[in-house]
Amino acid sequence: MKKFIFLLAFLLTALNLSSQLEQQEVTVINIAVSTRVFDGNKFVDNLKIEDFELFEDGIPQKIEALYLTNKTHISKAEEYKKFAPQVSRSFYLLFQLLDYNPKLAEAFDYLFEEVLLPEDNLIIMTPVKTYSMPKQALKKFSKEQLSKEMQSIVRKDIKIGSLQYKSIMRDLKKIVRGISGHKFMTDSESMGGEFSSLSFSLPRYRQALLDMEKLRVVDEKWLLMFAQQLKRMEGQKNVFFFYQREFRPEISPANLNRLISMNQDNPGILGNLQDLFQFYHRYTSYDVDKINQAFADVSLSFNFLFISKEPEHISGVYMREQSEDVFKAFSEAANATGGIVNSSQNPSFAFKKALKASESYYLLYYSPTDYRKDGNFKNIEVKVKNKTYTIIHRLGYYAK
Repeated sequence: MKKFIFLLAFLLTALNLSSQLEQQEVTVINIAVSTRVFDGNKFVDNLKIEDFELFEDGIPQKIEALYLTNKTHISKAEEYKKFAPQVSRSFYLLFQLLDYNPKLAEAFDYLFEEVLLPEDNLIIMTPVKTYSMPKQALKKFSKEQLSKEMQSIVRKDIKIGSLQYKSIMRDLKKIVRGISGHKFMTDSESMGGEFSSLSFSLPRYRQALLDMEKLRVVDEKWLLMFAQQLKRMEGQKNVFFFYQREFRPEISPANLNRLISMNQDNPGILGNLQDLFQFYHRYTSYDVDKINQAFADVSLSFNFLFISKEPEHISGVYMREQSEDVFKAFSEAANATGGIVNSSQNPSFAFKKALKASESYYLLYYSPTDYRKDGNFKNIEVKVKNKTYTIIHRLGYYAK
């Protein structure tokens, strides 16, 4: 009996030890880090593997290979260990625009004339639909034909996709002018006169603001799903997100204070007016860190192209900037993935700059020291020894 108990205890100890060893088992994986190095605006193309330093969570890592790549061509390879770098390219163009900018025509012409190669993938995502260019398109059709077709698709879908938003925008301008005690701009826009009843117009105004907010928000769940879809794609993934600066029609602070002062004896109207102060203050609705890490983990280059414009000047209406939350969130996403942020009234200039920046890069490979699949996010930092270059690369990856 004692012998049986001893054997059972031994077996349990052995099983427990085996389980602990399995939990502590180190897995060897290879991490690729696309890295761009700039001296001012010029890409630095003469660096060697020993010029770089790479850290994971602050711990130095041995760089086992370096590949200098331009478009899909590897012009230099230094290898302590041989890898098979994936240099195929996929371009994703996302459009969140309210107006079609004629300068986009130049951007599309440049894309087809100077950038796309027959083996590249091109996916266009408009407010209406997602389009994927067939592989044989560049062989079957001229570059001019393809550019014009893309222009037509994007122009049409932006117009369709912005119809509801622009309708709400027109209503908001009318309501605010009415609340502020002004007549409408044109008879065709008028609903028969000023809004004489604040008890009627304020709830309508608040609802229109809510409706606009629902339309303008880029869904966080969709972004995370998009990242997961791209994770299954091989090669270099270049995302270009076109977003147009937005303004929201509001009651000017002076008029709002005047209306509050005039309605001290009307608690219903006073409550609606005071609610607007809280509603006007927007909080960032995105989990910025979660999006940054998800995009970095995919090893994509996210480029945020912010199309700026000047606000309208409308009597009685205060046009407030309402893109600040989107700008902050997606600027950080670009920084986390080694992409760029560009704000310009000219989308062609912004797109060309982002495309040129994406063409040349170093692909650095390393095997993390003591790697474990713990599900945590691992931060990556790349440096060039004894230099003050601008270095852009992805933030890190999930150890899964």
